[in-house]
Amino acid sequence: MRPEPSGAAPRWRGVRSLILSVLAVAVAITGCGDGPQTQVSDVASVPVLGTLEPGQRLPDATLPRLDRPGELHTAELRGAPALINFWATWCAFCVEEMPDLEAVHRELGDEVRFVGVDKEDDLDKARTLARQTGVTYEQVVDADGSFYRAVAARGMPTTVLVDRDGRIVHRHAGPVTADQLRALIAQHLGHSGG
Repeated sequence: MRPEPSGAAPRWRGVRSLILSVLAVAVAITGCGDGPQTQVSDVASVPVLGTLEPGQRLPDATLPRLDRPGELHTAELRGAPALINFWATWCAFCVEEMPDLEAVHRELGDEVRFVGVDKEDDLDKARTLARQTGVTYEQVVDADGSFYRAVAARGMPTTVLVDRDGRIVHRHAGPVTADQLRALIAQHLGHSGG
């Protein structure tokens, strides 16, 4: 066998990295990351397909609460900006970003309403995880994924930003850090804390 030229390994790493990035975006766009088997690993905001465009009103839904008895009617979210984060225990990236969401919630929770939406999950595991991660923002359940589909989300986790009029202004597919979240909220909802 002929040895590879000395520049072949670095070139292959670059090609491999490019292929993985393209696949991550493709997963987010096609929705292949919606189930327990796969998750989106791309941290960039990507365009999403679906019938609900940014600027359209958040669909009306009634979601059972995970963190306490009762229900949340999405119409209740009008009147103040809101952040809706779809997560599940089977999604490693969802679990990883929860402390970042909690940190930003503690900073901006008086200005922006945070709602976690547990999607197609085991409720006992979801309640345990919410307790273990120490999240204090409200939690609801999307047992069959119908609300997730209604907002044209793709990939897990997905974060949706909603303005005070109840209109979707941004969707972010993939995990977010606290700094990314602060920047998205400042850009799309006009809130920067402080």
